[in-house]
Amino acid sequence: MEKILEYIFNDILEISDIGIQKKLWLNENNDTGLISSYIELMSRLFDDHNLSNVIKNKEITRELKPELISAIKKLEEALDNYVEKETDKEIILDPKWIEISEQAKTVIKMWP
Repeated sequence: MEKILEYIFNDILEISDIGIQKKLWLNENNDTGLISSYIELMSRLFDDHNLSNVIKNKEITRELKPELISAIKKLEEALDNYVEKETDKEIILDPKWIEISEQAKTVIKMWP
């Protein structure tokens, strides 16, 4: 169960870092050997790692502070309401996405 939280943390970390998004999504100065995209990230976070169910599962989240769970829920809501743009570049430049990225940074700072 700890592994799923690690996966979710890594997904939120990607959301929080526009520089990493440019590397992975746009292949700008990509020295990581990895690739990703907005669609891939959302698929991992919501389909593979099932963020919505995980944050409702007390057994999985029992070691997380209520403030962190609340911040994750706020991020989840923002992602649910986000209107996807045509390209990953447009997403990265979108002020709404930048707000989401800032909320993800808040979550990362709170994570134990």
